Amino acid sequence: MINRFLKKLYFGNNFRTIIYILKFLSIFNKKYKSRISFYNFFKKRKKKYEKKILEIMYHPKIFILPFPYDAEKLINTIYNYDNLYKKNEFSSHGHVNVYQSDHNLELNPNFFDVCKNLELSINSKLYKYTDNEKLIINKLWFVITKNLGVIKKHSHFNSDFSGALYLNVDENPKKNNGLRIHNILGGIDIYRYSIEENKFYKNICNDKTFLLSPNKMDLIIFNSYIEHSVENKDSKIIDRISLPFDLIF
Repeated sequence: MINRFLKKLYFGNNFRTIIYILKFLSIFNKKYKSRISFYNFFKKRKKKYEKKILEIMYHPKIFILPFPYDAEKLINTIYNYDNLYKKNEFSSHGHVNVYQSDHNLELNPNFFDVCKNLELSINSKLYKYTDNEKLIINKLWFVITKNLGVIKKHSHFNSDFSGALYLNVDENPKKNNGLRIHNILGGIDIYRYSIEENKFYKNICNDKTFLLSPNKMDLIIFNSYIEHSVENKDSKIIDRISLPFDLIF
């Protein structure tokens, strides 16, 4: 009964009201507290959503698929980036042994091709799950993570979906390396793409936290409100390189 009422408020873009209700209910039952961050994500965006988009966003999803592209060429482009290892506004985010480029590479001619191909691949593979709504990249950057590097838990508030293309990772990563998903909402749908069958296979993960260990040229896409972090312990490679991005409808 309560969940149905909250869902009705959600589709009416009444996120602030829902948060007040959940804070009150959490006094009596802590299970309601975990859902607050989900609605807070929409409240902070300060925009009115169409019902169609809210339906797409309601249940958390992660997509894992291969992305055929020239990794070495892209890695070479990254190492020739003009501001490589120079301090920027992302240098003091509390991460450890991590360098992030400026978050505007979608405007850099050296990254136009990969940006265009990412958009084409994502929209051609995910159209069934986005109800044919087109996604575009509004932020693109690269991350170089050294051994023992850590990216602390966070989510992306200025986009609808987020993702990362993995250019250089350990071939046989240990269980403590990879992208850690913090599943505070419960029941994340994980879709893995099969090249042979040209379709996704779905599993549901209810673990409170779990680790995704990507292979080279894996593309991982997820709802931007999903909290995640990165762990890179005992890496056998000097630089773990990824190309994260944000997507909006």
